[in-house]
Amino acid sequence: MPTAAAGAECRGGPSVSLSMSFRSISVISLRRNQVASMEPSSEEELLQLDLLHCRLVTSLQSVLPLTISSGSTKKSCPAAAAGGGRPVVSLPFLYKLIDAFLDCESDFKSFLHLVLSRNPNLISRPPLDRAVSDLLDRSLKALDLCNSVSLSIDSLRNWNRHADIAASALIPLAPPAPSRLNRARSALSKLAGRSALSFTSSKISRSWSATKQLQAMATSTAAPRSCDSGSAAVLAIAVNTISTMLAFVMWVLVLAFPCGGGVAGSSPPPATAVRQIPWTVALAALQDRVVEERRRERGGGGTTFAAVAGILTETLAVERVGREVMEAVSNGGETIGKAAELAAVSRSLEDGLLPFEMKVRDLFHRVVRSREEVLRRLDIGSRSPPFSIASLFS
Repeated sequence: MPTAAAGAECRGGPSVSLSMSFRSISVISLRRNQVASMEPSSEEELLQLDLLHCRLVTSLQSVLPLTISSGSTKKSCPAAAAGGGRPVVSLPFLYKLIDAFLDCESDFKSFLHLVLSRNPNLISRPPLDRAVSDLLDRSLKALDLCNSVSLSIDSLRNWNRHADIAASALIPLAPPAPSRLNRARSALSKLAGRSALSFTSSKISRSWSATKQLQAMATSTAAPRSCDSGSAAVLAIAVNTISTMLAFVMWVLVLAFPCGGGVAGSSPPPATAVRQIPWTVALAALQDRVVEERRRERGGGGTTFAAVAGILTETLAVERVGREVMEAVSNGGETIGKAAELAAVSRSLEDGLLPFEMKVRDLFHRVVRSREEVLRRLDIGSRSPPFSIASLFS
C-alpha cells in the first residue's frame, strides 16, 4: 500500500486531491453524509483511497509520458498531434499498461482488507453490492479475453516464422539462387495471405466474440452516486476504479491482437468517469491516443491488414516490410537490404512476445486470485453479524 509521504508528494496541490469530484462525489460530501450513515468512513479509509488514486495516476503517466506528462500534446509533439507521432500500441507499452493495472490491483486488495476487516458484511450492502457484482462479472470476461490473447500470441509466433524463413533465404546470396527465391516467395505469400481472423479462430468457438465480451464489460458499470455515503461508498469508488482499469486493459489488448470471433474494430472504448479526477484524466489521455492510432491504422493512412490483425506496432512492421520485400523480389530489385530489415523486425516481434506472454499469464492469475478474494469476502460478509455503531465505542 502506498505511504502517506508518497501520497503527499504525488498530490503536490489540491488538483490531485480526492476532494475533486468523482461523478459529484467528494471527500467533503462523504464526510457530511456519513453523519447519518451507520457505517461512517474513517480518515484512514479516505487517505488510503486518495493514495490508491495517486499511485494510479503515477503509473498511468509512466505508460505514455508523451501524452500525459505535458499539458499539451501539440506543444510536446506536433507530429503526434497531427496523427503522425510514434506508434503507441507496442509490446513495451502493453507491458507497462498491465504493470499499471497490477499495481492498482495490489493497492485495491489492501484497501479491501482495510475496510472489510472492520465491517465484513458491508460488501453485500448497497451501493457496494452492485459494484462488486459488476467487478466479478468483468473478471470472468477478462479471463476469457486473456486466454484469447494467449492463443493469438502463439499464432503470431507461428505467422512470424514465415518472415524469418523469407529473410534467411534472401540474405546470404546476391542475387539469390532460384531455389532460394522460390522459398522466399512461398514464405512471403503465407506471410501476406494469413488473415488475422484465421490466427486463432480455429481454436475458439465460433459463438464466442471478443467484441461482444468487451461490449458486455462496457455496459456492466455501476458508477458511484453522490447520495451514497460512508465506508460502503468509499469502497464502491475503489471497486469502480479497478473495474474501469480492467475493462480498459482488455479493450487495448483486443485492439492489439487478433483475438478470435473478430477484433474490436467496431467496439467503442470503455467509458471512463467524468474527466475531473487525475487518474481518469490520465486514463482518458491514453484512451484518446489509442483511438487516434486505431483510426490512423484502419483509416486512409493504414492497411487492410490492420483492420483484421490488430494494431500492434511490431506486427504491422513485419507485415509492412514483408510487402516491401515481396515487391523487391517480384520486380527483381535489391533484396539483401530489405531482407535484413525484415529479419530485424521479425526478431523484434519474436523477442518481445515471450516476456509479454508471461506478463499476460501473470495478469490472468492475478485476476483469478483477486476474484477469489472478493468471493471469499462475500462469503465472510454473509456469515458476519450486522454492524453496530456501538461497536465503535466498545
